[in-house]
Order: sequence, then C-alpha cells, then structure tokens
Amino acid sequence: MINTREKSQDASLSTVSKVLKGLRAVFTGEDLIYGVDVLVENGKVLKIGKDLDGDEVINLEGKVIYPVFADPHTHLLYCGDRLKEFSLRMEGLSYVEILKQGGGIYETVRKTVSASDEDILNQTRERVEKLKSYGVGAIEIKTGYGIEFDEEIRQLRIINRLSEEFKDVDIIPTLLFHVKPKDRDFEDYISEFFSRYDEYKDMLRFVDVFADEGAFNYEETESILRFFTDKGVRCRLHADEFKPFASELAGKYKCISADHLLNPSDTGLELMSKNKVIAILCPITGFFLRKGFAPYEKIKSHNIEVALASDHNPGTSPFLNPFLVILLAVFSYGMKPTEAFRSYTYIASKSIGLKDMGKIEVGYRARFFAIDFTPDELVYWGEVSPKVVYLDLS
Repeated sequence: MINTREKSQDASLSTVSKVLKGLRAVFTGEDLIYGVDVLVENGKVLKIGKDLDGDEVINLEGKVIYPVFADPHTHLLYCGDRLKEFSLRMEGLSYVEILKQGGGIYETVRKTVSASDEDILNQTRERVEKLKSYGVGAIEIKTGYGIEFDEEIRQLRIINRLSEEFKDVDIIPTLLFHVKPKDRDFEDYISEFFSRYDEYKDMLRFVDVFADEGAFNYEETESILRFFTDKGVRCRLHADEFKPFASELAGKYKCISADHLLNPSDTGLELMSKNKVIAILCPITGFFLRKGFAPYEKIKSHNIEVALASDHNPGTSPFLNPFLVILLAVFSYGMKPTEAFRSYTYIASKSIGLKDMGKIEVGYRARFFAIDFTPDELVYWGEVSPKVVYLDLS
C-alpha cells in the first residue's frame, strides 16, 4: 500500500523521496536491524533510521526487507530439457560419461542452435521472470550452448536484448567456452574468437571457461585466459568441479571468480586468496548430481570471499529457487542463515561487478524484496516459497 502525502507546489518540482515504513526488520546485506525506516531518493538509499519522513510512504507492515538476490552463475539461455540424461544418471552413468558419449551439454547445444531467436528469447525471458518473482534483481547469463563462433555470438546478442528489455533486473552477459567441438582442433577452433574479437567485444561483460575433465584442459584454458586478460576482459572459471587445476589458473590470472570448487587444491586456494578471487559455490549442483558439496570451511579458512549461485542449467541444476540455495548452503556448508543471505546478495553482487548493489546502506541502489521471515525464521521453517514483494525504486 502506497500513501502519497500532499506536497507544496515547490516540493513537487523537486525529486520525490520515498520512505519504507512498518518494517519489522532490515537485512542490510551484513546483518539485521530492527524497527527502522528506509528513505530512498534519486534511486538510492538516503537514510536508515527511526521516524523518517518522505514525500511518499510505502507501508510494508511487519515485513522483513532485503537487498535483491544477485545470481552470479547461470546458464539461463537454452532450449529444451535433459530428462533423458537425468534418467541415465539415476541408472548409474556419470555426468562425464554422458558428456563423452555426446550427451549432456552437447544435447542442449543441438536443441538450442536449432531454435529461433524468438524461441530462445521467450524461454529465457520466462526464467528471468521466475527468478525475479523470488527476489532476484541481478542475473549473470552465460552463452555456451552454441560452441561455434556464430552461434555463441548469436547468444550474446540475445542476452543483450534481454538486458535492454528488463529495466528492473540487471542482466550481465558472459561469453562461456563450455565445451570444444568434437570434430575440430582447439587451436583452429579458438582462433576465430581471437581474430574476430572486435566484432563482439562490446556485447560481453565477462569471459568464462569450463576448465575441467571433458571440457578445456589446463593449457587450453590458459590460452583463453591469457588472450582475454590481455584485452582487459575480466574472466571467471568453472573450476575444480571434477579435477583440481582451474583454481590455480583463477588465482594466477586474477579472475574475478572461480566457481563450483568441489575439489579445490590447496595451491589453488592459496593463489585465489592472494589475488582476491571470489569463490562462487553452487550447492544445488552437488545436491542434484549427488556428488557432495564444496568444502566451505576449507575455502573460508583461506580468507576467500564466498558467493552463492543457482548454476541454473537443464542438466545439473534445473531448479529456479534462490531460497532452496539458501537452505542447502546452511545445511550442507554450515553457513549461518545471515551468512548465506550475505553471500547471495552482497558478495554475489561484487562477483559480477555490481559495486552499488547487494546492501541496504546509504548510497546503494534501492532495489529490494520483502518477505515475512528473517533469515533464521526462513531456514528454520524450511520456507522455499515465501510471498515476495519486489521493490525496484532505483
């Protein structure tokens, strides 16, 4: 309910301020504050305190307000599903075995490259809308289901179209080197991306590489990192999900993040810590694959900042629910509930370069969601479908 107070003619010519009242608590991105109002002006938080005044009042009686979730690792752009692969894994085949047989990622590539731009756009838009309905206000979306140059650039264009379309969700385009073509030499394959860089450089924010068994090896990953780092592009890696080597490269090339980290090496974690590489953990993936979870306490012991992500994709993490990520982070990693929310708001925003999001503090963008639960309450009751009020005042 929004109550607009009467203003003088002079006041109406000035910037309208909005004050959020009736809040039971505010999760700032760090901790909880009870019994305060939040004043917003010019799309940013102006003040947090008691009995604040504004031109407009937004009454959120009894609600707990949070900075929006940022999902820093998704494969949201694809067509179709991988139900057949799910059945094969239930029968005992591993992810890598299915991939080597031409299934897995390659199956999604076949379905996606055969779809029209509009089909891909419509399916991806629906996923963005669903995430937004759960309070997600920033989403990194990767290419990766095209493989070949023309298809990967087509997917970048589609992500950029979505970014233009959604004014209340930040969409971050990432060029992902997911797997290699089965019938081409690596040098021949990658040379086109290198030689034609100027054609797509303005369409991407990050470059990612699936650096692991069945995908890109150490030398191939290093070649990609070296090229794009020299161009000034920030990189991120799918790292140490199966075989531990990519965390070392993430540290060496000062990537913004290393993601997954189910089997990180000590050397890799030391290099990540030294060069301030953020660890992005994806608990749904380990849960869905029944491969266990990243060693959170070990990662944390190296003083590495940890973000959370959905890793949404049709093969190993088809769920679209950030609250499920929160629950798994608490019960699988041992995070405290406020720690999990911090990792999925503030640290997640940092990991995709959004320095003015992820907190409810003075100067930060005013994009929030409100629910009926504090972090402890939500986890205690196992609430994965709270009623969400999405507030974009930015």
